[in-house]
Amino acid sequence: MTSHITILARRSIVLFLRDKTAVFFSFLSSLIIVALYVLFIGKTYSAGLMEESSFFAGNAGSYLVYLQMIAGVMAVNSLSLSIGAFSTIAKDFETRRVDSFLITPIKVSRLIAAYFFGGFIASFVLNCVTWIAAFALIGGLTAYWVTAVVFVKVIAILVFASFMSSSIMLLITSLLKSTSAISVFMGVSGTFIGFLCGVYMPFSMLGKTVEKIGSVIPFTHVSVWFKRVILSGAFEQIKMPSPLNDMVLDSFSASNVGFVSLDIPLWGMLLYCAAFALICLFAAWNILRRRIGK
Repeated sequence: MTSHITILARRSIVLFLRDKTAVFFSFLSSLIIVALYVLFIGKTYSAGLMEESSFFAGNAGSYLVYLQMIAGVMAVNSLSLSIGAFSTIAKDFETRRVDSFLITPIKVSRLIAAYFFGGFIASFVLNCVTWIAAFALIGGLTAYWVTAVVFVKVIAILVFASFMSSSIMLLITSLLKSTSAISVFMGVSGTFIGFLCGVYMPFSMLGKTVEKIGSVIPFTHVSVWFKRVILSGAFEQIKMPSPLNDMVLDSFSASNVGFVSLDIPLWGMLLYCAAFALICLFAAWNILRRRIGK
């Protein structure tokens, strides 16, 4: 049983990586975020920090801006990479390759498990590569290096983010019945989520209405988790005075947003994210079983 799942999961990953167009569009939303930060958003954040305190002069301010940018990138990546990897499902239905699988000893449950683990592994590994590249690039540009503890914590968060996004995106992929529909969703969703999750602009600038809408989206809380872990470590490195901590967390949308108007702590919202992911996974599993059974 394990060998069947492993082989089919590997197949899904290889097919995704061979499709250069799918890989490119999976990273498109993240590339847009990076481009916007380089062109003007990063400068806006840096100028705002400088107005608050001269403590952020030089590379200290840039270090914080880059870190909060990459935190948002990884949150959006977990979404777009998962759905890119799951495009294999739509292709298999379109080419009726699923029918070919059904005449083999492979059970439907193993096939679905292989699809899920293929998307999960592809999302996690490629996001890890993004984090490693950012670690080296940010350190080289600012001469500040993320500590080993924070580095490992981020890897652990990536496991959670990849599981959550894979579960949600498996459900969406099971509902979208063509590769073209998936491509359209992949192109739009990353930018849309990036806006509502406070990646492009902080919630303090977007208003309470957008913050309440964003609080319903699980990716918002994962983004907050990324930012709090990464920025808290950075605060200790640059020995930033504690009165400035809350100001920076708020301006970078790294403060807990609760659920709509309810003041729920971050750990409570992460439990909500996990429960939401499990519900999506259960629903996707049943939908795919029915579709494959037909």
